[in-house]
Amino acid sequence: MSRRLRLGYPGFFLLVALAMAALMVFLLGAAHGDLQRQAATDARNMVGVLEARLESTLRRAQANLEELAVDVPLEALAPEVPEALREKVRHKLALEARHFPEITGFRLIDRSGVVRYASEIAEPQADARGRSYFELLRKDPSLRLVFSEVAVGRMAGRPLLFMAVPIRDAAGAFAGVAMAPLELSYLQGLFEALDLGPNGVVTFRRADDGRLVMRRPAQPDRVNQTLSNNPMHLRVEAGEMEGALRFQAAIDGVERVYAFKRVGAFPFYVAVGIALPDFLSHWQRDAAGAVGATVLFLLLLGLILKRLHASELRGKRATVDLQASEDRFQQLLGSVGEGICGMDRQGRLLFCNPAALKILGYRSEAALQGRDLPSLLHTHGADGRELVPEACAVRQALVVGTVVHSSDGVFTRADGSRFPVRFDAYPLIKDGEDIGVVLLFADITERRRSEERIEFLAHHDPLTGLPNRLLAEDRFEQARGHAARSGERTALLFLDLDGFKTINDSLGHDIGDEMLKALASRLRQQVRETDTVCRLGGDEFLVILPGVRDLDSLSLRVGKLLTAVEAPVELPGRSLSTSVSIGVALYPDDGEDFTTLMKNADTAMYHAKDAGRNTYRMFDEAMNHQVQEALRLRSNFQRGLAGGEFVLHYQPLLDLQTRRVVGAEALVRWHDPERGMLSPGHFIPVAESSGMIVPLGAWVLREACRQAARWPVQGGQPLVVAVNISAIQFKRGNLEQTVADALSESGLAPDRLEIELTESTLLHQTDEVLATLQRLREFGVRLSIDDFGTGYSSLAYLKKLAVNKLKIDQSFVRDLTSDPEDSAIVRAIVDMAHSLNLVTIAEGVENTEVLAVLRSFGCDEGQGYYFARPMPEAEFRRYLEAAEGVPA
Repeated sequence: MSRRLRLGYPGFFLLVALAMAALMVFLLGAAHGDLQRQAATDARNMVGVLEARLESTLRRAQANLEELAVDVPLEALAPEVPEALREKVRHKLALEARHFPEITGFRLIDRSGVVRYASEIAEPQADARGRSYFELLRKDPSLRLVFSEVAVGRMAGRPLLFMAVPIRDAAGAFAGVAMAPLELSYLQGLFEALDLGPNGVVTFRRADDGRLVMRRPAQPDRVNQTLSNNPMHLRVEAGEMEGALRFQAAIDGVERVYAFKRVGAFPFYVAVGIALPDFLSHWQRDAAGAVGATVLFLLLLGLILKRLHASELRGKRATVDLQASEDRFQQLLGSVGEGICGMDRQGRLLFCNPAALKILGYRSEAALQGRDLPSLLHTHGADGRELVPEACAVRQALVVGTVVHSSDGVFTRADGSRFPVRFDAYPLIKDGEDIGVVLLFADITERRRSEERIEFLAHHDPLTGLPNRLLAEDRFEQARGHAARSGERTALLFLDLDGFKTINDSLGHDIGDEMLKALASRLRQQVRETDTVCRLGGDEFLVILPGVRDLDSLSLRVGKLLTAVEAPVELPGRSLSTSVSIGVALYPDDGEDFTTLMKNADTAMYHAKDAGRNTYRMFDEAMNHQVQEALRLRSNFQRGLAGGEFVLHYQPLLDLQTRRVVGAEALVRWHDPERGMLSPGHFIPVAESSGMIVPLGAWVLREACRQAARWPVQGGQPLVVAVNISAIQFKRGNLEQTVADALSESGLAPDRLEIELTESTLLHQTDEVLATLQRLREFGVRLSIDDFGTGYSSLAYLKKLAVNKLKIDQSFVRDLTSDPEDSAIVRAIVDMAHSLNLVTIAEGVENTEVLAVLRSFGCDEGQGYYFARPMPEAEFRRYLEAAEGVPA
């Protein structure tokens, strides 16, 4: 009997050794698989965030480049460009570039390859000849968008990636290039922000030939090199938009788990690689320790077996060693970071390791003894609802002996709280019999938080926490579906803060960001739970209001938003105030899709700006017609100026006492081939808003002086030509030089040119404006104040400028005989002018009665339909030849 017992010990110890080895292999294998799957998941999440950021950057830059290519006047790319137009283009480029930290700036390049404008440099002094993007677009201007290889910028002096769109003339021919250099250091910053471990990599490559654009860690000597047999690039070439794989990199020989994704519709893809040595480092240490412990145990076991066979004494000693080995086994089991529980066929606990107790919140294994473990695990079906205990995956494994791999569930802790877990379940075999289940589980709370954070950042603004445009568009689609079913409307509100740039420029972006967060919170408080407040970027917000039944209730809700923004914002140490301009577009009245409604709400917002700000405007089709008409006039303006479509008409100026013609006022008309003759009121506002008033005003000056030089002398006195000057010509044009050139080319004497200034021009007097007018006065040019009495009339500038003439506005002259107040105003102006030795002229003289009153007041000159309407220059010359005086 003793002999049989001694022969049974070796078999028992061998069974323990095999079980331990199998358990170690199983645990380490499961941990290895989990780590690799987690690495692939992390890589996919990171590459998804990077792709969203890169796609958003490229899409926004492309949209702005295409807008610049359409809006830039072609004359701005000519060899000789008026300074006013040049300054306008520079200002627009600088304004657009301010919203793009991802780019160095915007460039405009003419058809010969010369860089004419750069948003950050006044005089670029560079050319793009030889650059790949320029040569491609010059050969084929039908291309929509071109990217260059990575190259050192000739102005920036550092590696950049250039993206460019063509500028086409009216016939679609190549006229130049609008280009933006992508700041690779900015994108490198995005890559560096990722936690990939010591050997992690991020690559940004071309999708066509795999040329490297950027890499983290950086390898400048490999930039622009192509790929040939790279497994990931082969999958991209095969048309895959995204995926994950594992291979050894040829560059550094490191094996990694990679995830890649194409960047939207652009010819690039981004890849994130997490190195096996990084995410398996802890596992390798644990594995080494486990293998060492197992080897040590087997060595000890062999020694015990040998000594058992040697003697009973050694057998007793072997029993002690065996106990020590079991203790080490328990230590090894306790060193595993995942929870491990063994349970019988009824689900009752058999054993557990310390990690399981810690994760479940129990102090000792005794507290879990006899507990029904599957009842602590909550799993969910495909519909998201919690399964009944009998349907739990672990319960099914107990019943039918199945294996559960990497399933998600929720465990209940000892304190009743719940937490997410990922678990595996394997049959527990003893003596060839299935006696229960071994459950392995890990707390994935932190992993879930990281995934939720990544998901949140993909759909929300990181500063304010508001939904971004992507999420707002999704919310709108939901609201549109509800509106289509219910017959109600959905309102889209485009909000732009008034003067917010001043706050950023004067107080800094930190204060501006705090104010944006405070205003975002206010906007959220003013809307319902079903409404959506979105931050588009900068100081622009979007509000989606579903369930609009009538315009009165909508006006009240918009008014609350205006009031909420207008209230002061209390920040540490200061109180700031701003206002907002709001444009409103309605679905389906103003558009059927999100993009159209956004555009129309934006148009309405700009009308609110024009209406004085701190208000709102509802979109209507008239606004769209106005915008289209303004764009049409703006696009045809240069053609009309170059093609001789502008002509001058002249309205005679007469001496009211002698009825002799003393001069004429030059009035510009546009003979549009499509629309016929256009009056100044139709196109002058567009010319002023676009800056084209500067070249148009210069042309009017030259043409008026040239034609006036040919007029015959009337009554022994040469005739004066009066030309209106816009306030913009003072701000943007070299007016003094323009006048001098016009007089020099025409040979007209300076005292025969009379420049008419509006009171609004003089309202914001600057030293530069006053100095220009003073030099013109000293040069001999006459100065006249137009529409006197309608603005902020000031005797100070009459004295300071030494003007020659005051033109009384027709609004006072037209009802002179029937309105006592108008009569008193005109008499006062005439008396005041005479006391200052100034000539007065009345415009709008249309009948004999008005003429008689003006003569009785002593008014010096007049013009109006009573004498003659504006007429072409040839007809005006005939009028002069036939003039014998003024009809009574």
